[in-house]
Amino acid sequence: MRQLPVVVGAPAVAAVLLAAAVGCGSNGGSGGGGQAGASPPGPVTVTATPTPTVTVTPTPTPTVTVTPQTVTATPNPTVTVTTARGGGNPTLTSAIAVVQQYYEDISNHDYAAAWALGGKNIGGSDYSGWVKGYATTASIYLGTTSTFGSNQVRAVIYAVQTDGSTKTYEGTYTVSGGVLVSASIQQTG
Repeated sequence: MRQLPVVVGAPAVAAVLLAAAVGCGSNGGSGGGGQAGASPPGPVTVTATPTPTVTVTPTPTPTVTVTPQTVTATPNPTVTVTTARGGGNPTLTSAIAVVQQYYEDISNHDYAAAWALGGKNIGGSDYSGWVKGYATTASIYLGTTSTFGSNQVRAVIYAVQTDGSTKTYEGTYTVSGGVLVSASIQQTG
């Protein structure tokens, strides 16, 4: 009986099957296990080719890091206009602005502000009498013109009365240091 080397694994099974096939030889149907007088076959070499192994190495998934940022919104600056009372109004930038503010103060019944803006210079020395002069005035509409940079303002004043009638005045105001310093106004209607 023939001895075969012991080989382990799938290539070993292939080697055993191959060796058995070679060593079994054929005797033409006689059951003698080989031809008489024939020499035994030479050593059989079985070479097993290993099956290649594929190793898959996963590609690392990139890590995304989000760093929160603090956004600070700076609000728009607040502009505050402060009316200087009694000493002129340096915040009003033109003679027209002074005249408009004067009549806005009167329309809003802020007589003290209008007095400080020059009412005392053009309305006499009696504050109470000056205020009483506007007792029947419901609202005032003003049209003004002036030459750029001039301290003279030409005005048309429409004073709507509490009874619904309208009184019209026209004239010129002079502004200096942010206050009314003189006026020449006549009632025209």
